[in-house]
This record gives sequence, C-alpha cells and structure tokens, in this order.
Amino acid sequence: MTVQEYNELGTKLERLLLLRYSPIAFKLLREGDPIPENSWRPFADRGQHMAMCQAYAAVRRDRQAITMLKEDHWCVWPLVSFGICPLKEGDAEKYGDKFFVDDRQKSIEYFKNEYPRLKEEGIIGFTIAPLRSCQFEPDLVTVYCRPGQIRSLQMAAKFHSGKMLELKLDPVDSCVHSSIPVLNGQDFNITFPDPGEYERALTDEDEVMFTMRAEKVSEIVEVLQFLANVNFGYQEMSMSMWYDFPRPVFYNEMFEGWGLATGDVWTKS
Repeated sequence: MTVQEYNELGTKLERLLLLRYSPIAFKLLREGDPIPENSWRPFADRGQHMAMCQAYAAVRRDRQAITMLKEDHWCVWPLVSFGICPLKEGDAEKYGDKFFVDDRQKSIEYFKNEYPRLKEEGIIGFTIAPLRSCQFEPDLVTVYCRPGQIRSLQMAAKFHSGKMLELKLDPVDSCVHSSIPVLNGQDFNITFPDPGEYERALTDEDEVMFTMRAEKVSEIVEVLQFLANVNFGYQEMSMSMWYDFPRPVFYNEMFEGWGLATGDVWTKS
C-alpha cells in the first residue's frame, strides 16, 4: 500500500471505533534510512530524553511525529529489546532480577529465555507518527483504546482466520511487549500499559493497546466496516437489559433441539 492509503486507513479506524487518540504508525530504522522531514528527535533536536511510552503518548495525544535513535532514549528496555545497545557478558545475571519475580533465579531465566527481543539485527532506532498523517510505510500499527473497542478489533482479527488471538500478557515493559512479538512475525497482540506508562506517560487506567502488522490494517478496517454495515459495529452496539430477550434464529433452533423454550426472533434495524 501507499503512504496515502495508510493515512486513509488511519482516518477510517478513528471514525469506525470513535477513538480518542490516533493509531500509532511505527517503522524500524536501519543504517542509512532517512528520518521523515516532519519528525523530531527528543535529544538531538530539543536536548531532552524520552521513554518510548512517552513518545507514544506524544504521538497519539498530540499528533506529533517523533524519531528515536540511541541518544534519545531514557529507558533501558527498548534499547535492550531492539538490540540498539547489546548486553555485555554477565549483564543478564546483573540486571535480570528486575521483573517483579520473587525468586531471583527465575527472574534471570525469564530475562534470558522469554523477554522479548527483536530477531532482526542492525536496527538503529524507530520513527513513529499518527497513522492518518505518517510520511512512511509502517511496519506495525498500535491502537490505544477502551476494552469495548478491543472487543471490536478482536472480532475483526478473528473474522477471516477463524482463530483466537494467542497472547502472553506481562504487567511490565508494555513498550516492548506490544511491539517486538509483532515485529517478529505475530499478526496481532494485546498489551496492558505498564506502571511506567501510567506514572510517566499519563496513560489512563481504562486503556489497552492493540498492535497489528501493518499489512493487516486494511483487513481490520474492512471487517470493522462490514460489522458496522450489519449493525454490529462498535458504534452500533447499544446497552439494553431485559429477560426473555429476542435472540437469533439459530438460538431458537438449538434450544428447541435441547428441549428448551424458544422465544421471539432477534432483529436489529
């Protein structure tokens, strides 16, 4: 897809899900890759450092475009996970007990064997921008949204594949848990913002992160539009609570087969 097509998909995502914030377009940078003209670097351009979650916040809330290379970071974990600053021999034992695991050795083993690390080498940083205005073709897209919006995104992700999302959830380091698995080949991921995002990037308690490979964005938007057309999209759902409520025809068929009561047929207009 072209950059313009990605921009249009970003606008549609915001409209279909009534998103508070812009979906984030993310692109890895390799040696020699250009930095988008409208993008700024925290330290190189403003003499300040940012955590990756703070950069995400500036992009989605303030619609800024930011590029982060090694000198711009103020948090260790993206530098480790993206391989920008490789660990030295012995560092795993020295720093591998920082993951809120009571048993120090188990924490070190987790850090060595399960902690997300990018498979590709030679990455010097990344550039991020709102999907609706990014000037590059992204590798992935991350959406910060409410649980109800996550439900619609899950429905869209399952629609063609018929498969549930397989997730590994961790309460810390949401910046790398949301991005690395998808960059390594996973189609989708769901992540809860970690304590650092809450305290320093001002992420609300009702926000959840949904990340997808860039090539999946058009599929997700297509299904979200289909769900809206059949009155089952995020905006079309409405709360109502009554008993013996109308149900789809197949509910009655199944209940009748089980010898249970049938009722009115559900229609939605």
